[in-house]
Amino acid sequence: MVKLQWGDGLKTGPEGHHVLPNVGGIVWDKDGTLADSFPFLLDLAQRRVACIKKQVLGLQTSLLTAWGTNGALDPTGLMAVGTRHENEIAAAAYIAAQGYGWVAALDLAREAFAAADQAVASKASLTPPFPGITPLLETCHSLGLPMAVISGDTTAHVTEFLQQYGLDRWITWSRGSNRDLAKPDPALFHQACDRLGVAPDQVWVIGDSDLDGVFARQGGAAGWISVTWGGSPPSATADAVVDQVSQLTVYPD
Repeated sequence: MVKLQWGDGLKTGPEGHHVLPNVGGIVWDKDGTLADSFPFLLDLAQRRVACIKKQVLGLQTSLLTAWGTNGALDPTGLMAVGTRHENEIAAAAYIAAQGYGWVAALDLAREAFAAADQAVASKASLTPPFPGITPLLETCHSLGLPMAVISGDTTAHVTEFLQQYGLDRWITWSRGSNRDLAKPDPALFHQACDRLGVAPDQVWVIGDSDLDGVFARQGGAAGWISVTWGGSPPSATADAVVDQVSQLTVYPD
């Protein structure tokens, strides 16, 4: 067990700090929490639209608005917090509204997404960890705090990110979302707790969206911390809000 301390929260400990004792494990979100991914996601949305436009015209504004990427990235929007499959479904719905059958619309959306992927370098190379994340994870690991990463991104992208930046050596288990099992399904949280060897009510979720709050509550987590260092707004449902990576520290209980 360790203690988790942060700069802003609900309960104030000594010297104005906010302390959680007996933290048994952490489940991290990836995009917007560990990885600085918002500029990449905004660019990727533009590339997906460009690929769709090759076959279906007149959808650019509607699609970008639906994804929360019309002009700037909405950190609460579909592109930022939704899974790849959910974004494909949204695109297919707009394509189908132009007179395409559902299967054809879904195939077209998937093909456009795949083409957009081919037009950019690896996602991991364009989504580095936020400053301070690497030493924070190293400290958590050195103190024996088990950690998992669960994301709305694909498992392949989660693995690539962790490996490229050497974070995988400190993460016990990681998993993305797919069509069959996606965040915030509590089954993913329970899988993580099993792999960490920690009871759900001793594990904290750290993420940047209300989806992480749903994930924590439905999974029976000890609580969740909303982080805003990537540009996401603070969540009113969180047990604590942290504005900078440097405000989050961990030390022996």
